[in-house]
Amino acid sequence: MKGPILFLGIGGSGMSSLAHMALDLELPVIGYDKKSSDTTDYLVERGVTLYHSIEEISLNGIEMVVYSSAINDKHKDVFSKIKERNIPLKHRSEFMHLLVSNQKSISVAGSHGKTSTTTMVSQILTESGFDPTIMIGGDTSLLQKRGGKVGKGEFAVYESDESDGTFLKHQANFRLLTNIDNDHLDYYQTREKLEQAFLSYMGFSSSGETILFVGDIGIESVLSIHYKELSFHRDFTLNLLVTKNHLSSEWFLYFQTHYSNQINVILYEIKADHLEFEYKEKRYTLQLPYPGIHYLTNGLVALTFALRIGISPEKSVSILSRYIGVKRRQEILGTWNHVSIIDDYGHHPTEIKMVIHSLKQKNKENGTLHVIFQPHRFTRTKLLLEELAKSLLEADHLFLLPIYSAGETPIPGIQSESFLPFLDQKKTTMLSGKMEKDIQSIIPNLKPGDILLCLGAGNVREWGELLLTQS
Repeated sequence: MKGPILFLGIGGSGMSSLAHMALDLELPVIGYDKKSSDTTDYLVERGVTLYHSIEEISLNGIEMVVYSSAINDKHKDVFSKIKERNIPLKHRSEFMHLLVSNQKSISVAGSHGKTSTTTMVSQILTESGFDPTIMIGGDTSLLQKRGGKVGKGEFAVYESDESDGTFLKHQANFRLLTNIDNDHLDYYQTREKLEQAFLSYMGFSSSGETILFVGDIGIESVLSIHYKELSFHRDFTLNLLVTKNHLSSEWFLYFQTHYSNQINVILYEIKADHLEFEYKEKRYTLQLPYPGIHYLTNGLVALTFALRIGISPEKSVSILSRYIGVKRRQEILGTWNHVSIIDDYGHHPTEIKMVIHSLKQKNKENGTLHVIFQPHRFTRTKLLLEELAKSLLEADHLFLLPIYSAGETPIPGIQSESFLPFLDQKKTTMLSGKMEKDIQSIIPNLKPGDILLCLGAGNVREWGELLLTQS
């Protein structure tokens, strides 16, 4: 390929990762994004020509155009010009498959934990000497701010995004699924359509292998509803994580296939700081540097895949004990007057509840957990208003920011004040969205030993970063 590849929406987490992978292959890259960021600045350092106005870009000599779902109807004219010139136009998911077509691919999906699980699999493969190709929708020190890199090994591991349905285009050799929950209903409209999408992702009518955590109530629900109707492709293999039903203390196993490489990992005990599992009648303990049951079950999925390709449980457990984490996942921003400032991307009720509970367990009697919550998108807030509010109730004190629009048009009657009927208003403070003013409202509530959690998928971390600059 002689001419450059044009990435539309290059500043997005998935798109920037693909751009880095193209640069690894020494392909020339041009990018469009409406604003600069640390992500785009680093791409420019690596040689990308960046434009902030799509009209300024000349299509002369462009070999291919890659776009994300964030590029919408506002750009119809550009798409028309691209098609008129017969320039290949690829969605990011299609382009990724081009990049990994010569490797065995590992797709990681789930309503929550995709990025963490992809990072765990990547760290296990990397430290085990496999030199994988990696595409992660988050910033991790494993990739040194890049999100994506091309390796020389036989495997390629990538995060599969269900938000726009494109994860169904991923024809992976291995499919990993962590959980299923009510998210992105603005796209799917109904829970039934969401479940059908995940059912298709599981790939029961396709070749390849699938690893499921059947202990997740969402996966359990989908399987219990649909398993009688499933048809098995002759080359399909299902590797199960078998778990204990904590209500009845009975063991359950939904599927058993007739292949000799079946892997059954039995989960015996899970607590906030560790879990115990059995493989081939031997018990192992998994501990991670980050608290939370959700991290541990993600780790269980990752090490089960590792088992499938011959990496021992001992080795995976050792590697995951040094799990490096992902930016914006319980990321410690710093300490202000002996108050720990933590940032987390959680924006769905399940994620929010898990993060708050994990930090409460970690801090216990040491101090108060304050949460600055920034609701993400008007559509999500409308669909999940009561669930979002109730997920915040375990916080000792809640600071509530205005809704982060993420480019959406406001919905009449949907605002942060809509949460108040479902909250303990004595423990809730409304913020203005003006950082300097808000920080002065927050500071009097903080005391040594407390935690301040900046929670949400928007720019809420900036409130924590500003606090760290205060004397």
